[in-house]
Amino acid sequence: MKKLGVIGVVLVLIFLFYKFYEKEFILKDKDDIFYGNVDTKTVDLSFRFLGEIVDISKIEGAKVSKGEPLVYLDDSYLQNSLNSLKSKINIENINLLKLESGYRIEEIKQSKARLEAAAANLKETQNSFNRQQKLMLSKATSEEAFMTAQTRFEAAKANLNLAQANYELLKNGYQKEDIEAQREIVRYLNINLEAIELDIKNSVLISPYDGILQKRYKEIGAITNANEPVVEIARDDKYFIRAYIDEKNLGKIKLEQKMKIFSDARSEPYLGYINFISSVAEFTPKNIQTTELRSDLVYKFEVTLIDKDDRLKQGMPVHIKFNDQSN
Repeated sequence: MKKLGVIGVVLVLIFLFYKFYEKEFILKDKDDIFYGNVDTKTVDLSFRFLGEIVDISKIEGAKVSKGEPLVYLDDSYLQNSLNSLKSKINIENINLLKLESGYRIEEIKQSKARLEAAAANLKETQNSFNRQQKLMLSKATSEEAFMTAQTRFEAAKANLNLAQANYELLKNGYQKEDIEAQREIVRYLNINLEAIELDIKNSVLISPYDGILQKRYKEIGAITNANEPVVEIARDDKYFIRAYIDEKNLGKIKLEQKMKIFSDARSEPYLGYINFISSVAEFTPKNIQTTELRSDLVYKFEVTLIDKDDRLKQGMPVHIKFNDQSN
């Protein structure tokens, strides 16, 4: 009797094991089940110019937020150039203001006074010259005195013309061409200033997305070239399922078709829809779990996740069924 009891227990265990195997493998293979892995879109971040990395704020696998600074280049030489250029711009702005404002009132008044003095001197020398002319006619003066008076008169006229020109110059201000040339100098320096400020801004790599810092290609102290990858970001908003289907079942799927995704991450299935079906066959990838022969050709398709959560990780194996099926 004991032997019969033991045999009975063994038979029950065999039956239970068979039912489990049937449920987990045989019946599943009869259903439309497709195998794949969780994947995500990644982006490599790089600098626009050569520089030395002085800090990296995140380790591999750390979460990053959109707009968060990740990697810093040495910007000391840029800061020095910026400060020097700002000082030069201040000087040139002062020069521009001087040109736009014209000459000082005091300078104009002084010039006018010199003009009036020159006019008075001309009048005086002209009177003296006129007297010498009359005396010369009556031979009451020497030729030397006459020539001296004439020379002083001519010099006074020249001095008046010079004083008049100087006064007009100060009164009218600087020439428009000089002012515009100075404005161009200031514009050019400000363009250079904006370029340096942009370089300083671009000396910090900012995460463009929420996601995971997947890989650090460079470390602190390394020199990175322009457009050379420094870090890789896996985007949180671009997780999808990369799955495969054999040719005989290819006609069962279509774009926008709703699917259920099963994983060990949680008991409830995730929801998604097919957004890509490859038109080129390939051999089954080694990392895909399947009961089919590895030599079979399969077609890749991708499923966009509708209700992704943090429990899904890149590379995690999953299986997929049509949404109208029970799990």
